[in-house]
Amino acid sequence: PPRVVCSSSCYRTETDTGREPWGLYRVHQFTKVEMFGLTAAERGSESEELLQEFLGLQRQIFSELGLHFR
Repeated sequence: PPRVVCSSSCYRTETDTGREPWGLYRVHQFTKVEMFGLTAAERGSESEELLQEFLGLQRQIFSELGLHFR
C-alpha cells in the first residue's frame, strides 16, 4: 500500500478553559510528523496490519533516538 510522511508546524493553546475570552493568549509551537497509508479491504485486515507496521516504525525511531514513549 502507498505510504506517505508529512511534516507540519502546529500551534496549540496553552490552556483551554473557555471561560476567559480576554487577556493573554499563549500558544505552543511544535512540529509534528504524521504517517499515512492507503489500504484495500480485500481481506479485511490490511488496515490493522499497516497500523502495526507504523507502530513498529515509531517504536524503532523513538528507541534509536533514546526518547521515552507510550
